[in-house]
Amino acid sequence: MTAFDEAELSGLRRGLTAFCYQLLGSPFEAEDAAQDALERSWRARDTFDPAKGSLSTWCYRIARNVCVDRLREAPRRPLPRDLQDPGLEAGAPLVPALDVPWLLPAPTGWAAVSDVEGRAERREEVRFAVTAMLQYLSPVQRGAFVLRDVIGLSAAETAAVLEVSVASANSALQRARTAIAAGVERAKPPAPGAVEGYARAIERADVSALASLVADDLVFEMPPVPDWSIGVAPYLAFMEHLFSWRGVEWSTTPISAGGQPGFLLYRGAGEAREPHTLQLFDGDAGGAIGHVLVYRHPRLFALFEETAAAVR
Repeated sequence: MTAFDEAELSGLRRGLTAFCYQLLGSPFEAEDAAQDALERSWRARDTFDPAKGSLSTWCYRIARNVCVDRLREAPRRPLPRDLQDPGLEAGAPLVPALDVPWLLPAPTGWAAVSDVEGRAERREEVRFAVTAMLQYLSPVQRGAFVLRDVIGLSAAETAAVLEVSVASANSALQRARTAIAAGVERAKPPAPGAVEGYARAIERADVSALASLVADDLVFEMPPVPDWSIGVAPYLAFMEHLFSWRGVEWSTTPISAGGQPGFLLYRGAGEAREPHTLQLFDGDAGGAIGHVLVYRHPRLFALFEETAAAVR
């Protein structure tokens, strides 16, 4: 008789999905990897020995191995600024790089499995900027950071999942924390009302209002298009072109990704509106909007739309 049943295994799904997301950088890849791990766990259930560790530790180890296998094909998921110098030109064709495994956000609370993990997910350490930084770390360092600082496992449990000594797991965690502290500017939220003001400006197609809300050194990215810009001038030129090209009637729905504010942008309003893009925002030291990250990704848009509807 197996030491666990399907209900116990199913109860680990969301935690495994959160773990896989931070390692893989895509909510869809994470869901697939977590499902793979659950299926492998069930098939191997007769080999589980509760005397050697908990069911969750055993399953996280299987999920970690699934993710490491997938990371061999795509070691890290980039954003446009990771691949080339800025060079976005208003009016130029927007050619997507569909062969690039772009870093994708996940909705805030999307994979939280308990009050403890829900609180952890809202910590600064798992903002989307940190998820991006994790892409530069080794799988062991990623795993140590996520298991200890996001999922909340002990040092011994983390070492068991990673199949290393406790000392090695602690060392990997320290290296990960140091790299994240050095490589991630502690992204500050935009000033209160800035994102809402940005949404209203978009809805009015008001370029002057947008200009008053963004930083002079604004970073503007639109994966899967690899072209991006830095500075307010190319951004405003792009927005002027967008409104003349795609029209001036827009509507928005607020969202959040890893605690980072954003909205879903639709062309039109009411029942006739059409999905356009998902947009996320970070602030600068003064509270202005310093980073606009725009995704034209129908499946990602639908995921956030479904999540937004569920919390309304």
